[in-house]
Amino acid sequence: MQLIDTRVLIVEDEVVVASEIKLRLEAMGFQVLGIVNNGRDAIAVASENEPDVILMDITLKGTMNGLEATREIRQETDIPVIFITAHTDTPTLDSARAASSHGIFTKPFSDDELKAAIQQATISKVMTNYLEAEDKKKDDADNAEGEKED
Repeated sequence: MQLIDTRVLIVEDEVVVASEIKLRLEAMGFQVLGIVNNGRDAIAVASENEPDVILMDITLKGTMNGLEATREIRQETDIPVIFITAHTDTPTLDSARAASSHGIFTKPFSDDELKAAIQQATISKVMTNYLEAEDKKKDDADNAEGEKED
C-alpha cells in the first residue's frame, strides 16, 4: 500500500470543521471514506469499511464521546486513531493519550502535522502487521519441525 492510498475516516461533530478537514486531506492525496458525527456511527463505519486511519474528535454528538468510541474500536480492530480536539486541559489530553498512541492534535493544526501523523500511523500499522505475520510464519515453522520430531 502506498501512503497516498491511505483511507481516512473523519469523526467530527462540527460540519464546517469536518468539511474543511476532508478538503485538506483530499488535497494531500488521501482518500476520505466519510464523515460521521457520533461515536456509534464511528464504530459501525470503522467495522464495515476498515479505514487505514481514523481522525477522531473527542467531543461528539450523542452520548458517546471520541475516547469511548476509540476504546470500542480498538477492542475489535487495530485501526490507528488520531485525536483532534479543541480541548487542551490536562485530564482530557491524558485520557486521549491513554486511549490511543497515534497522536493528538489541538485545533487548529497544520497540514504538514496532519500529513506526518497519518503517514506515521499508517507505517506503524503496516510494520506491526508485517512483524506479526513473520512471527506467525516462524511459529508455524517451529510447530511443523516439532511435529516431525515426534
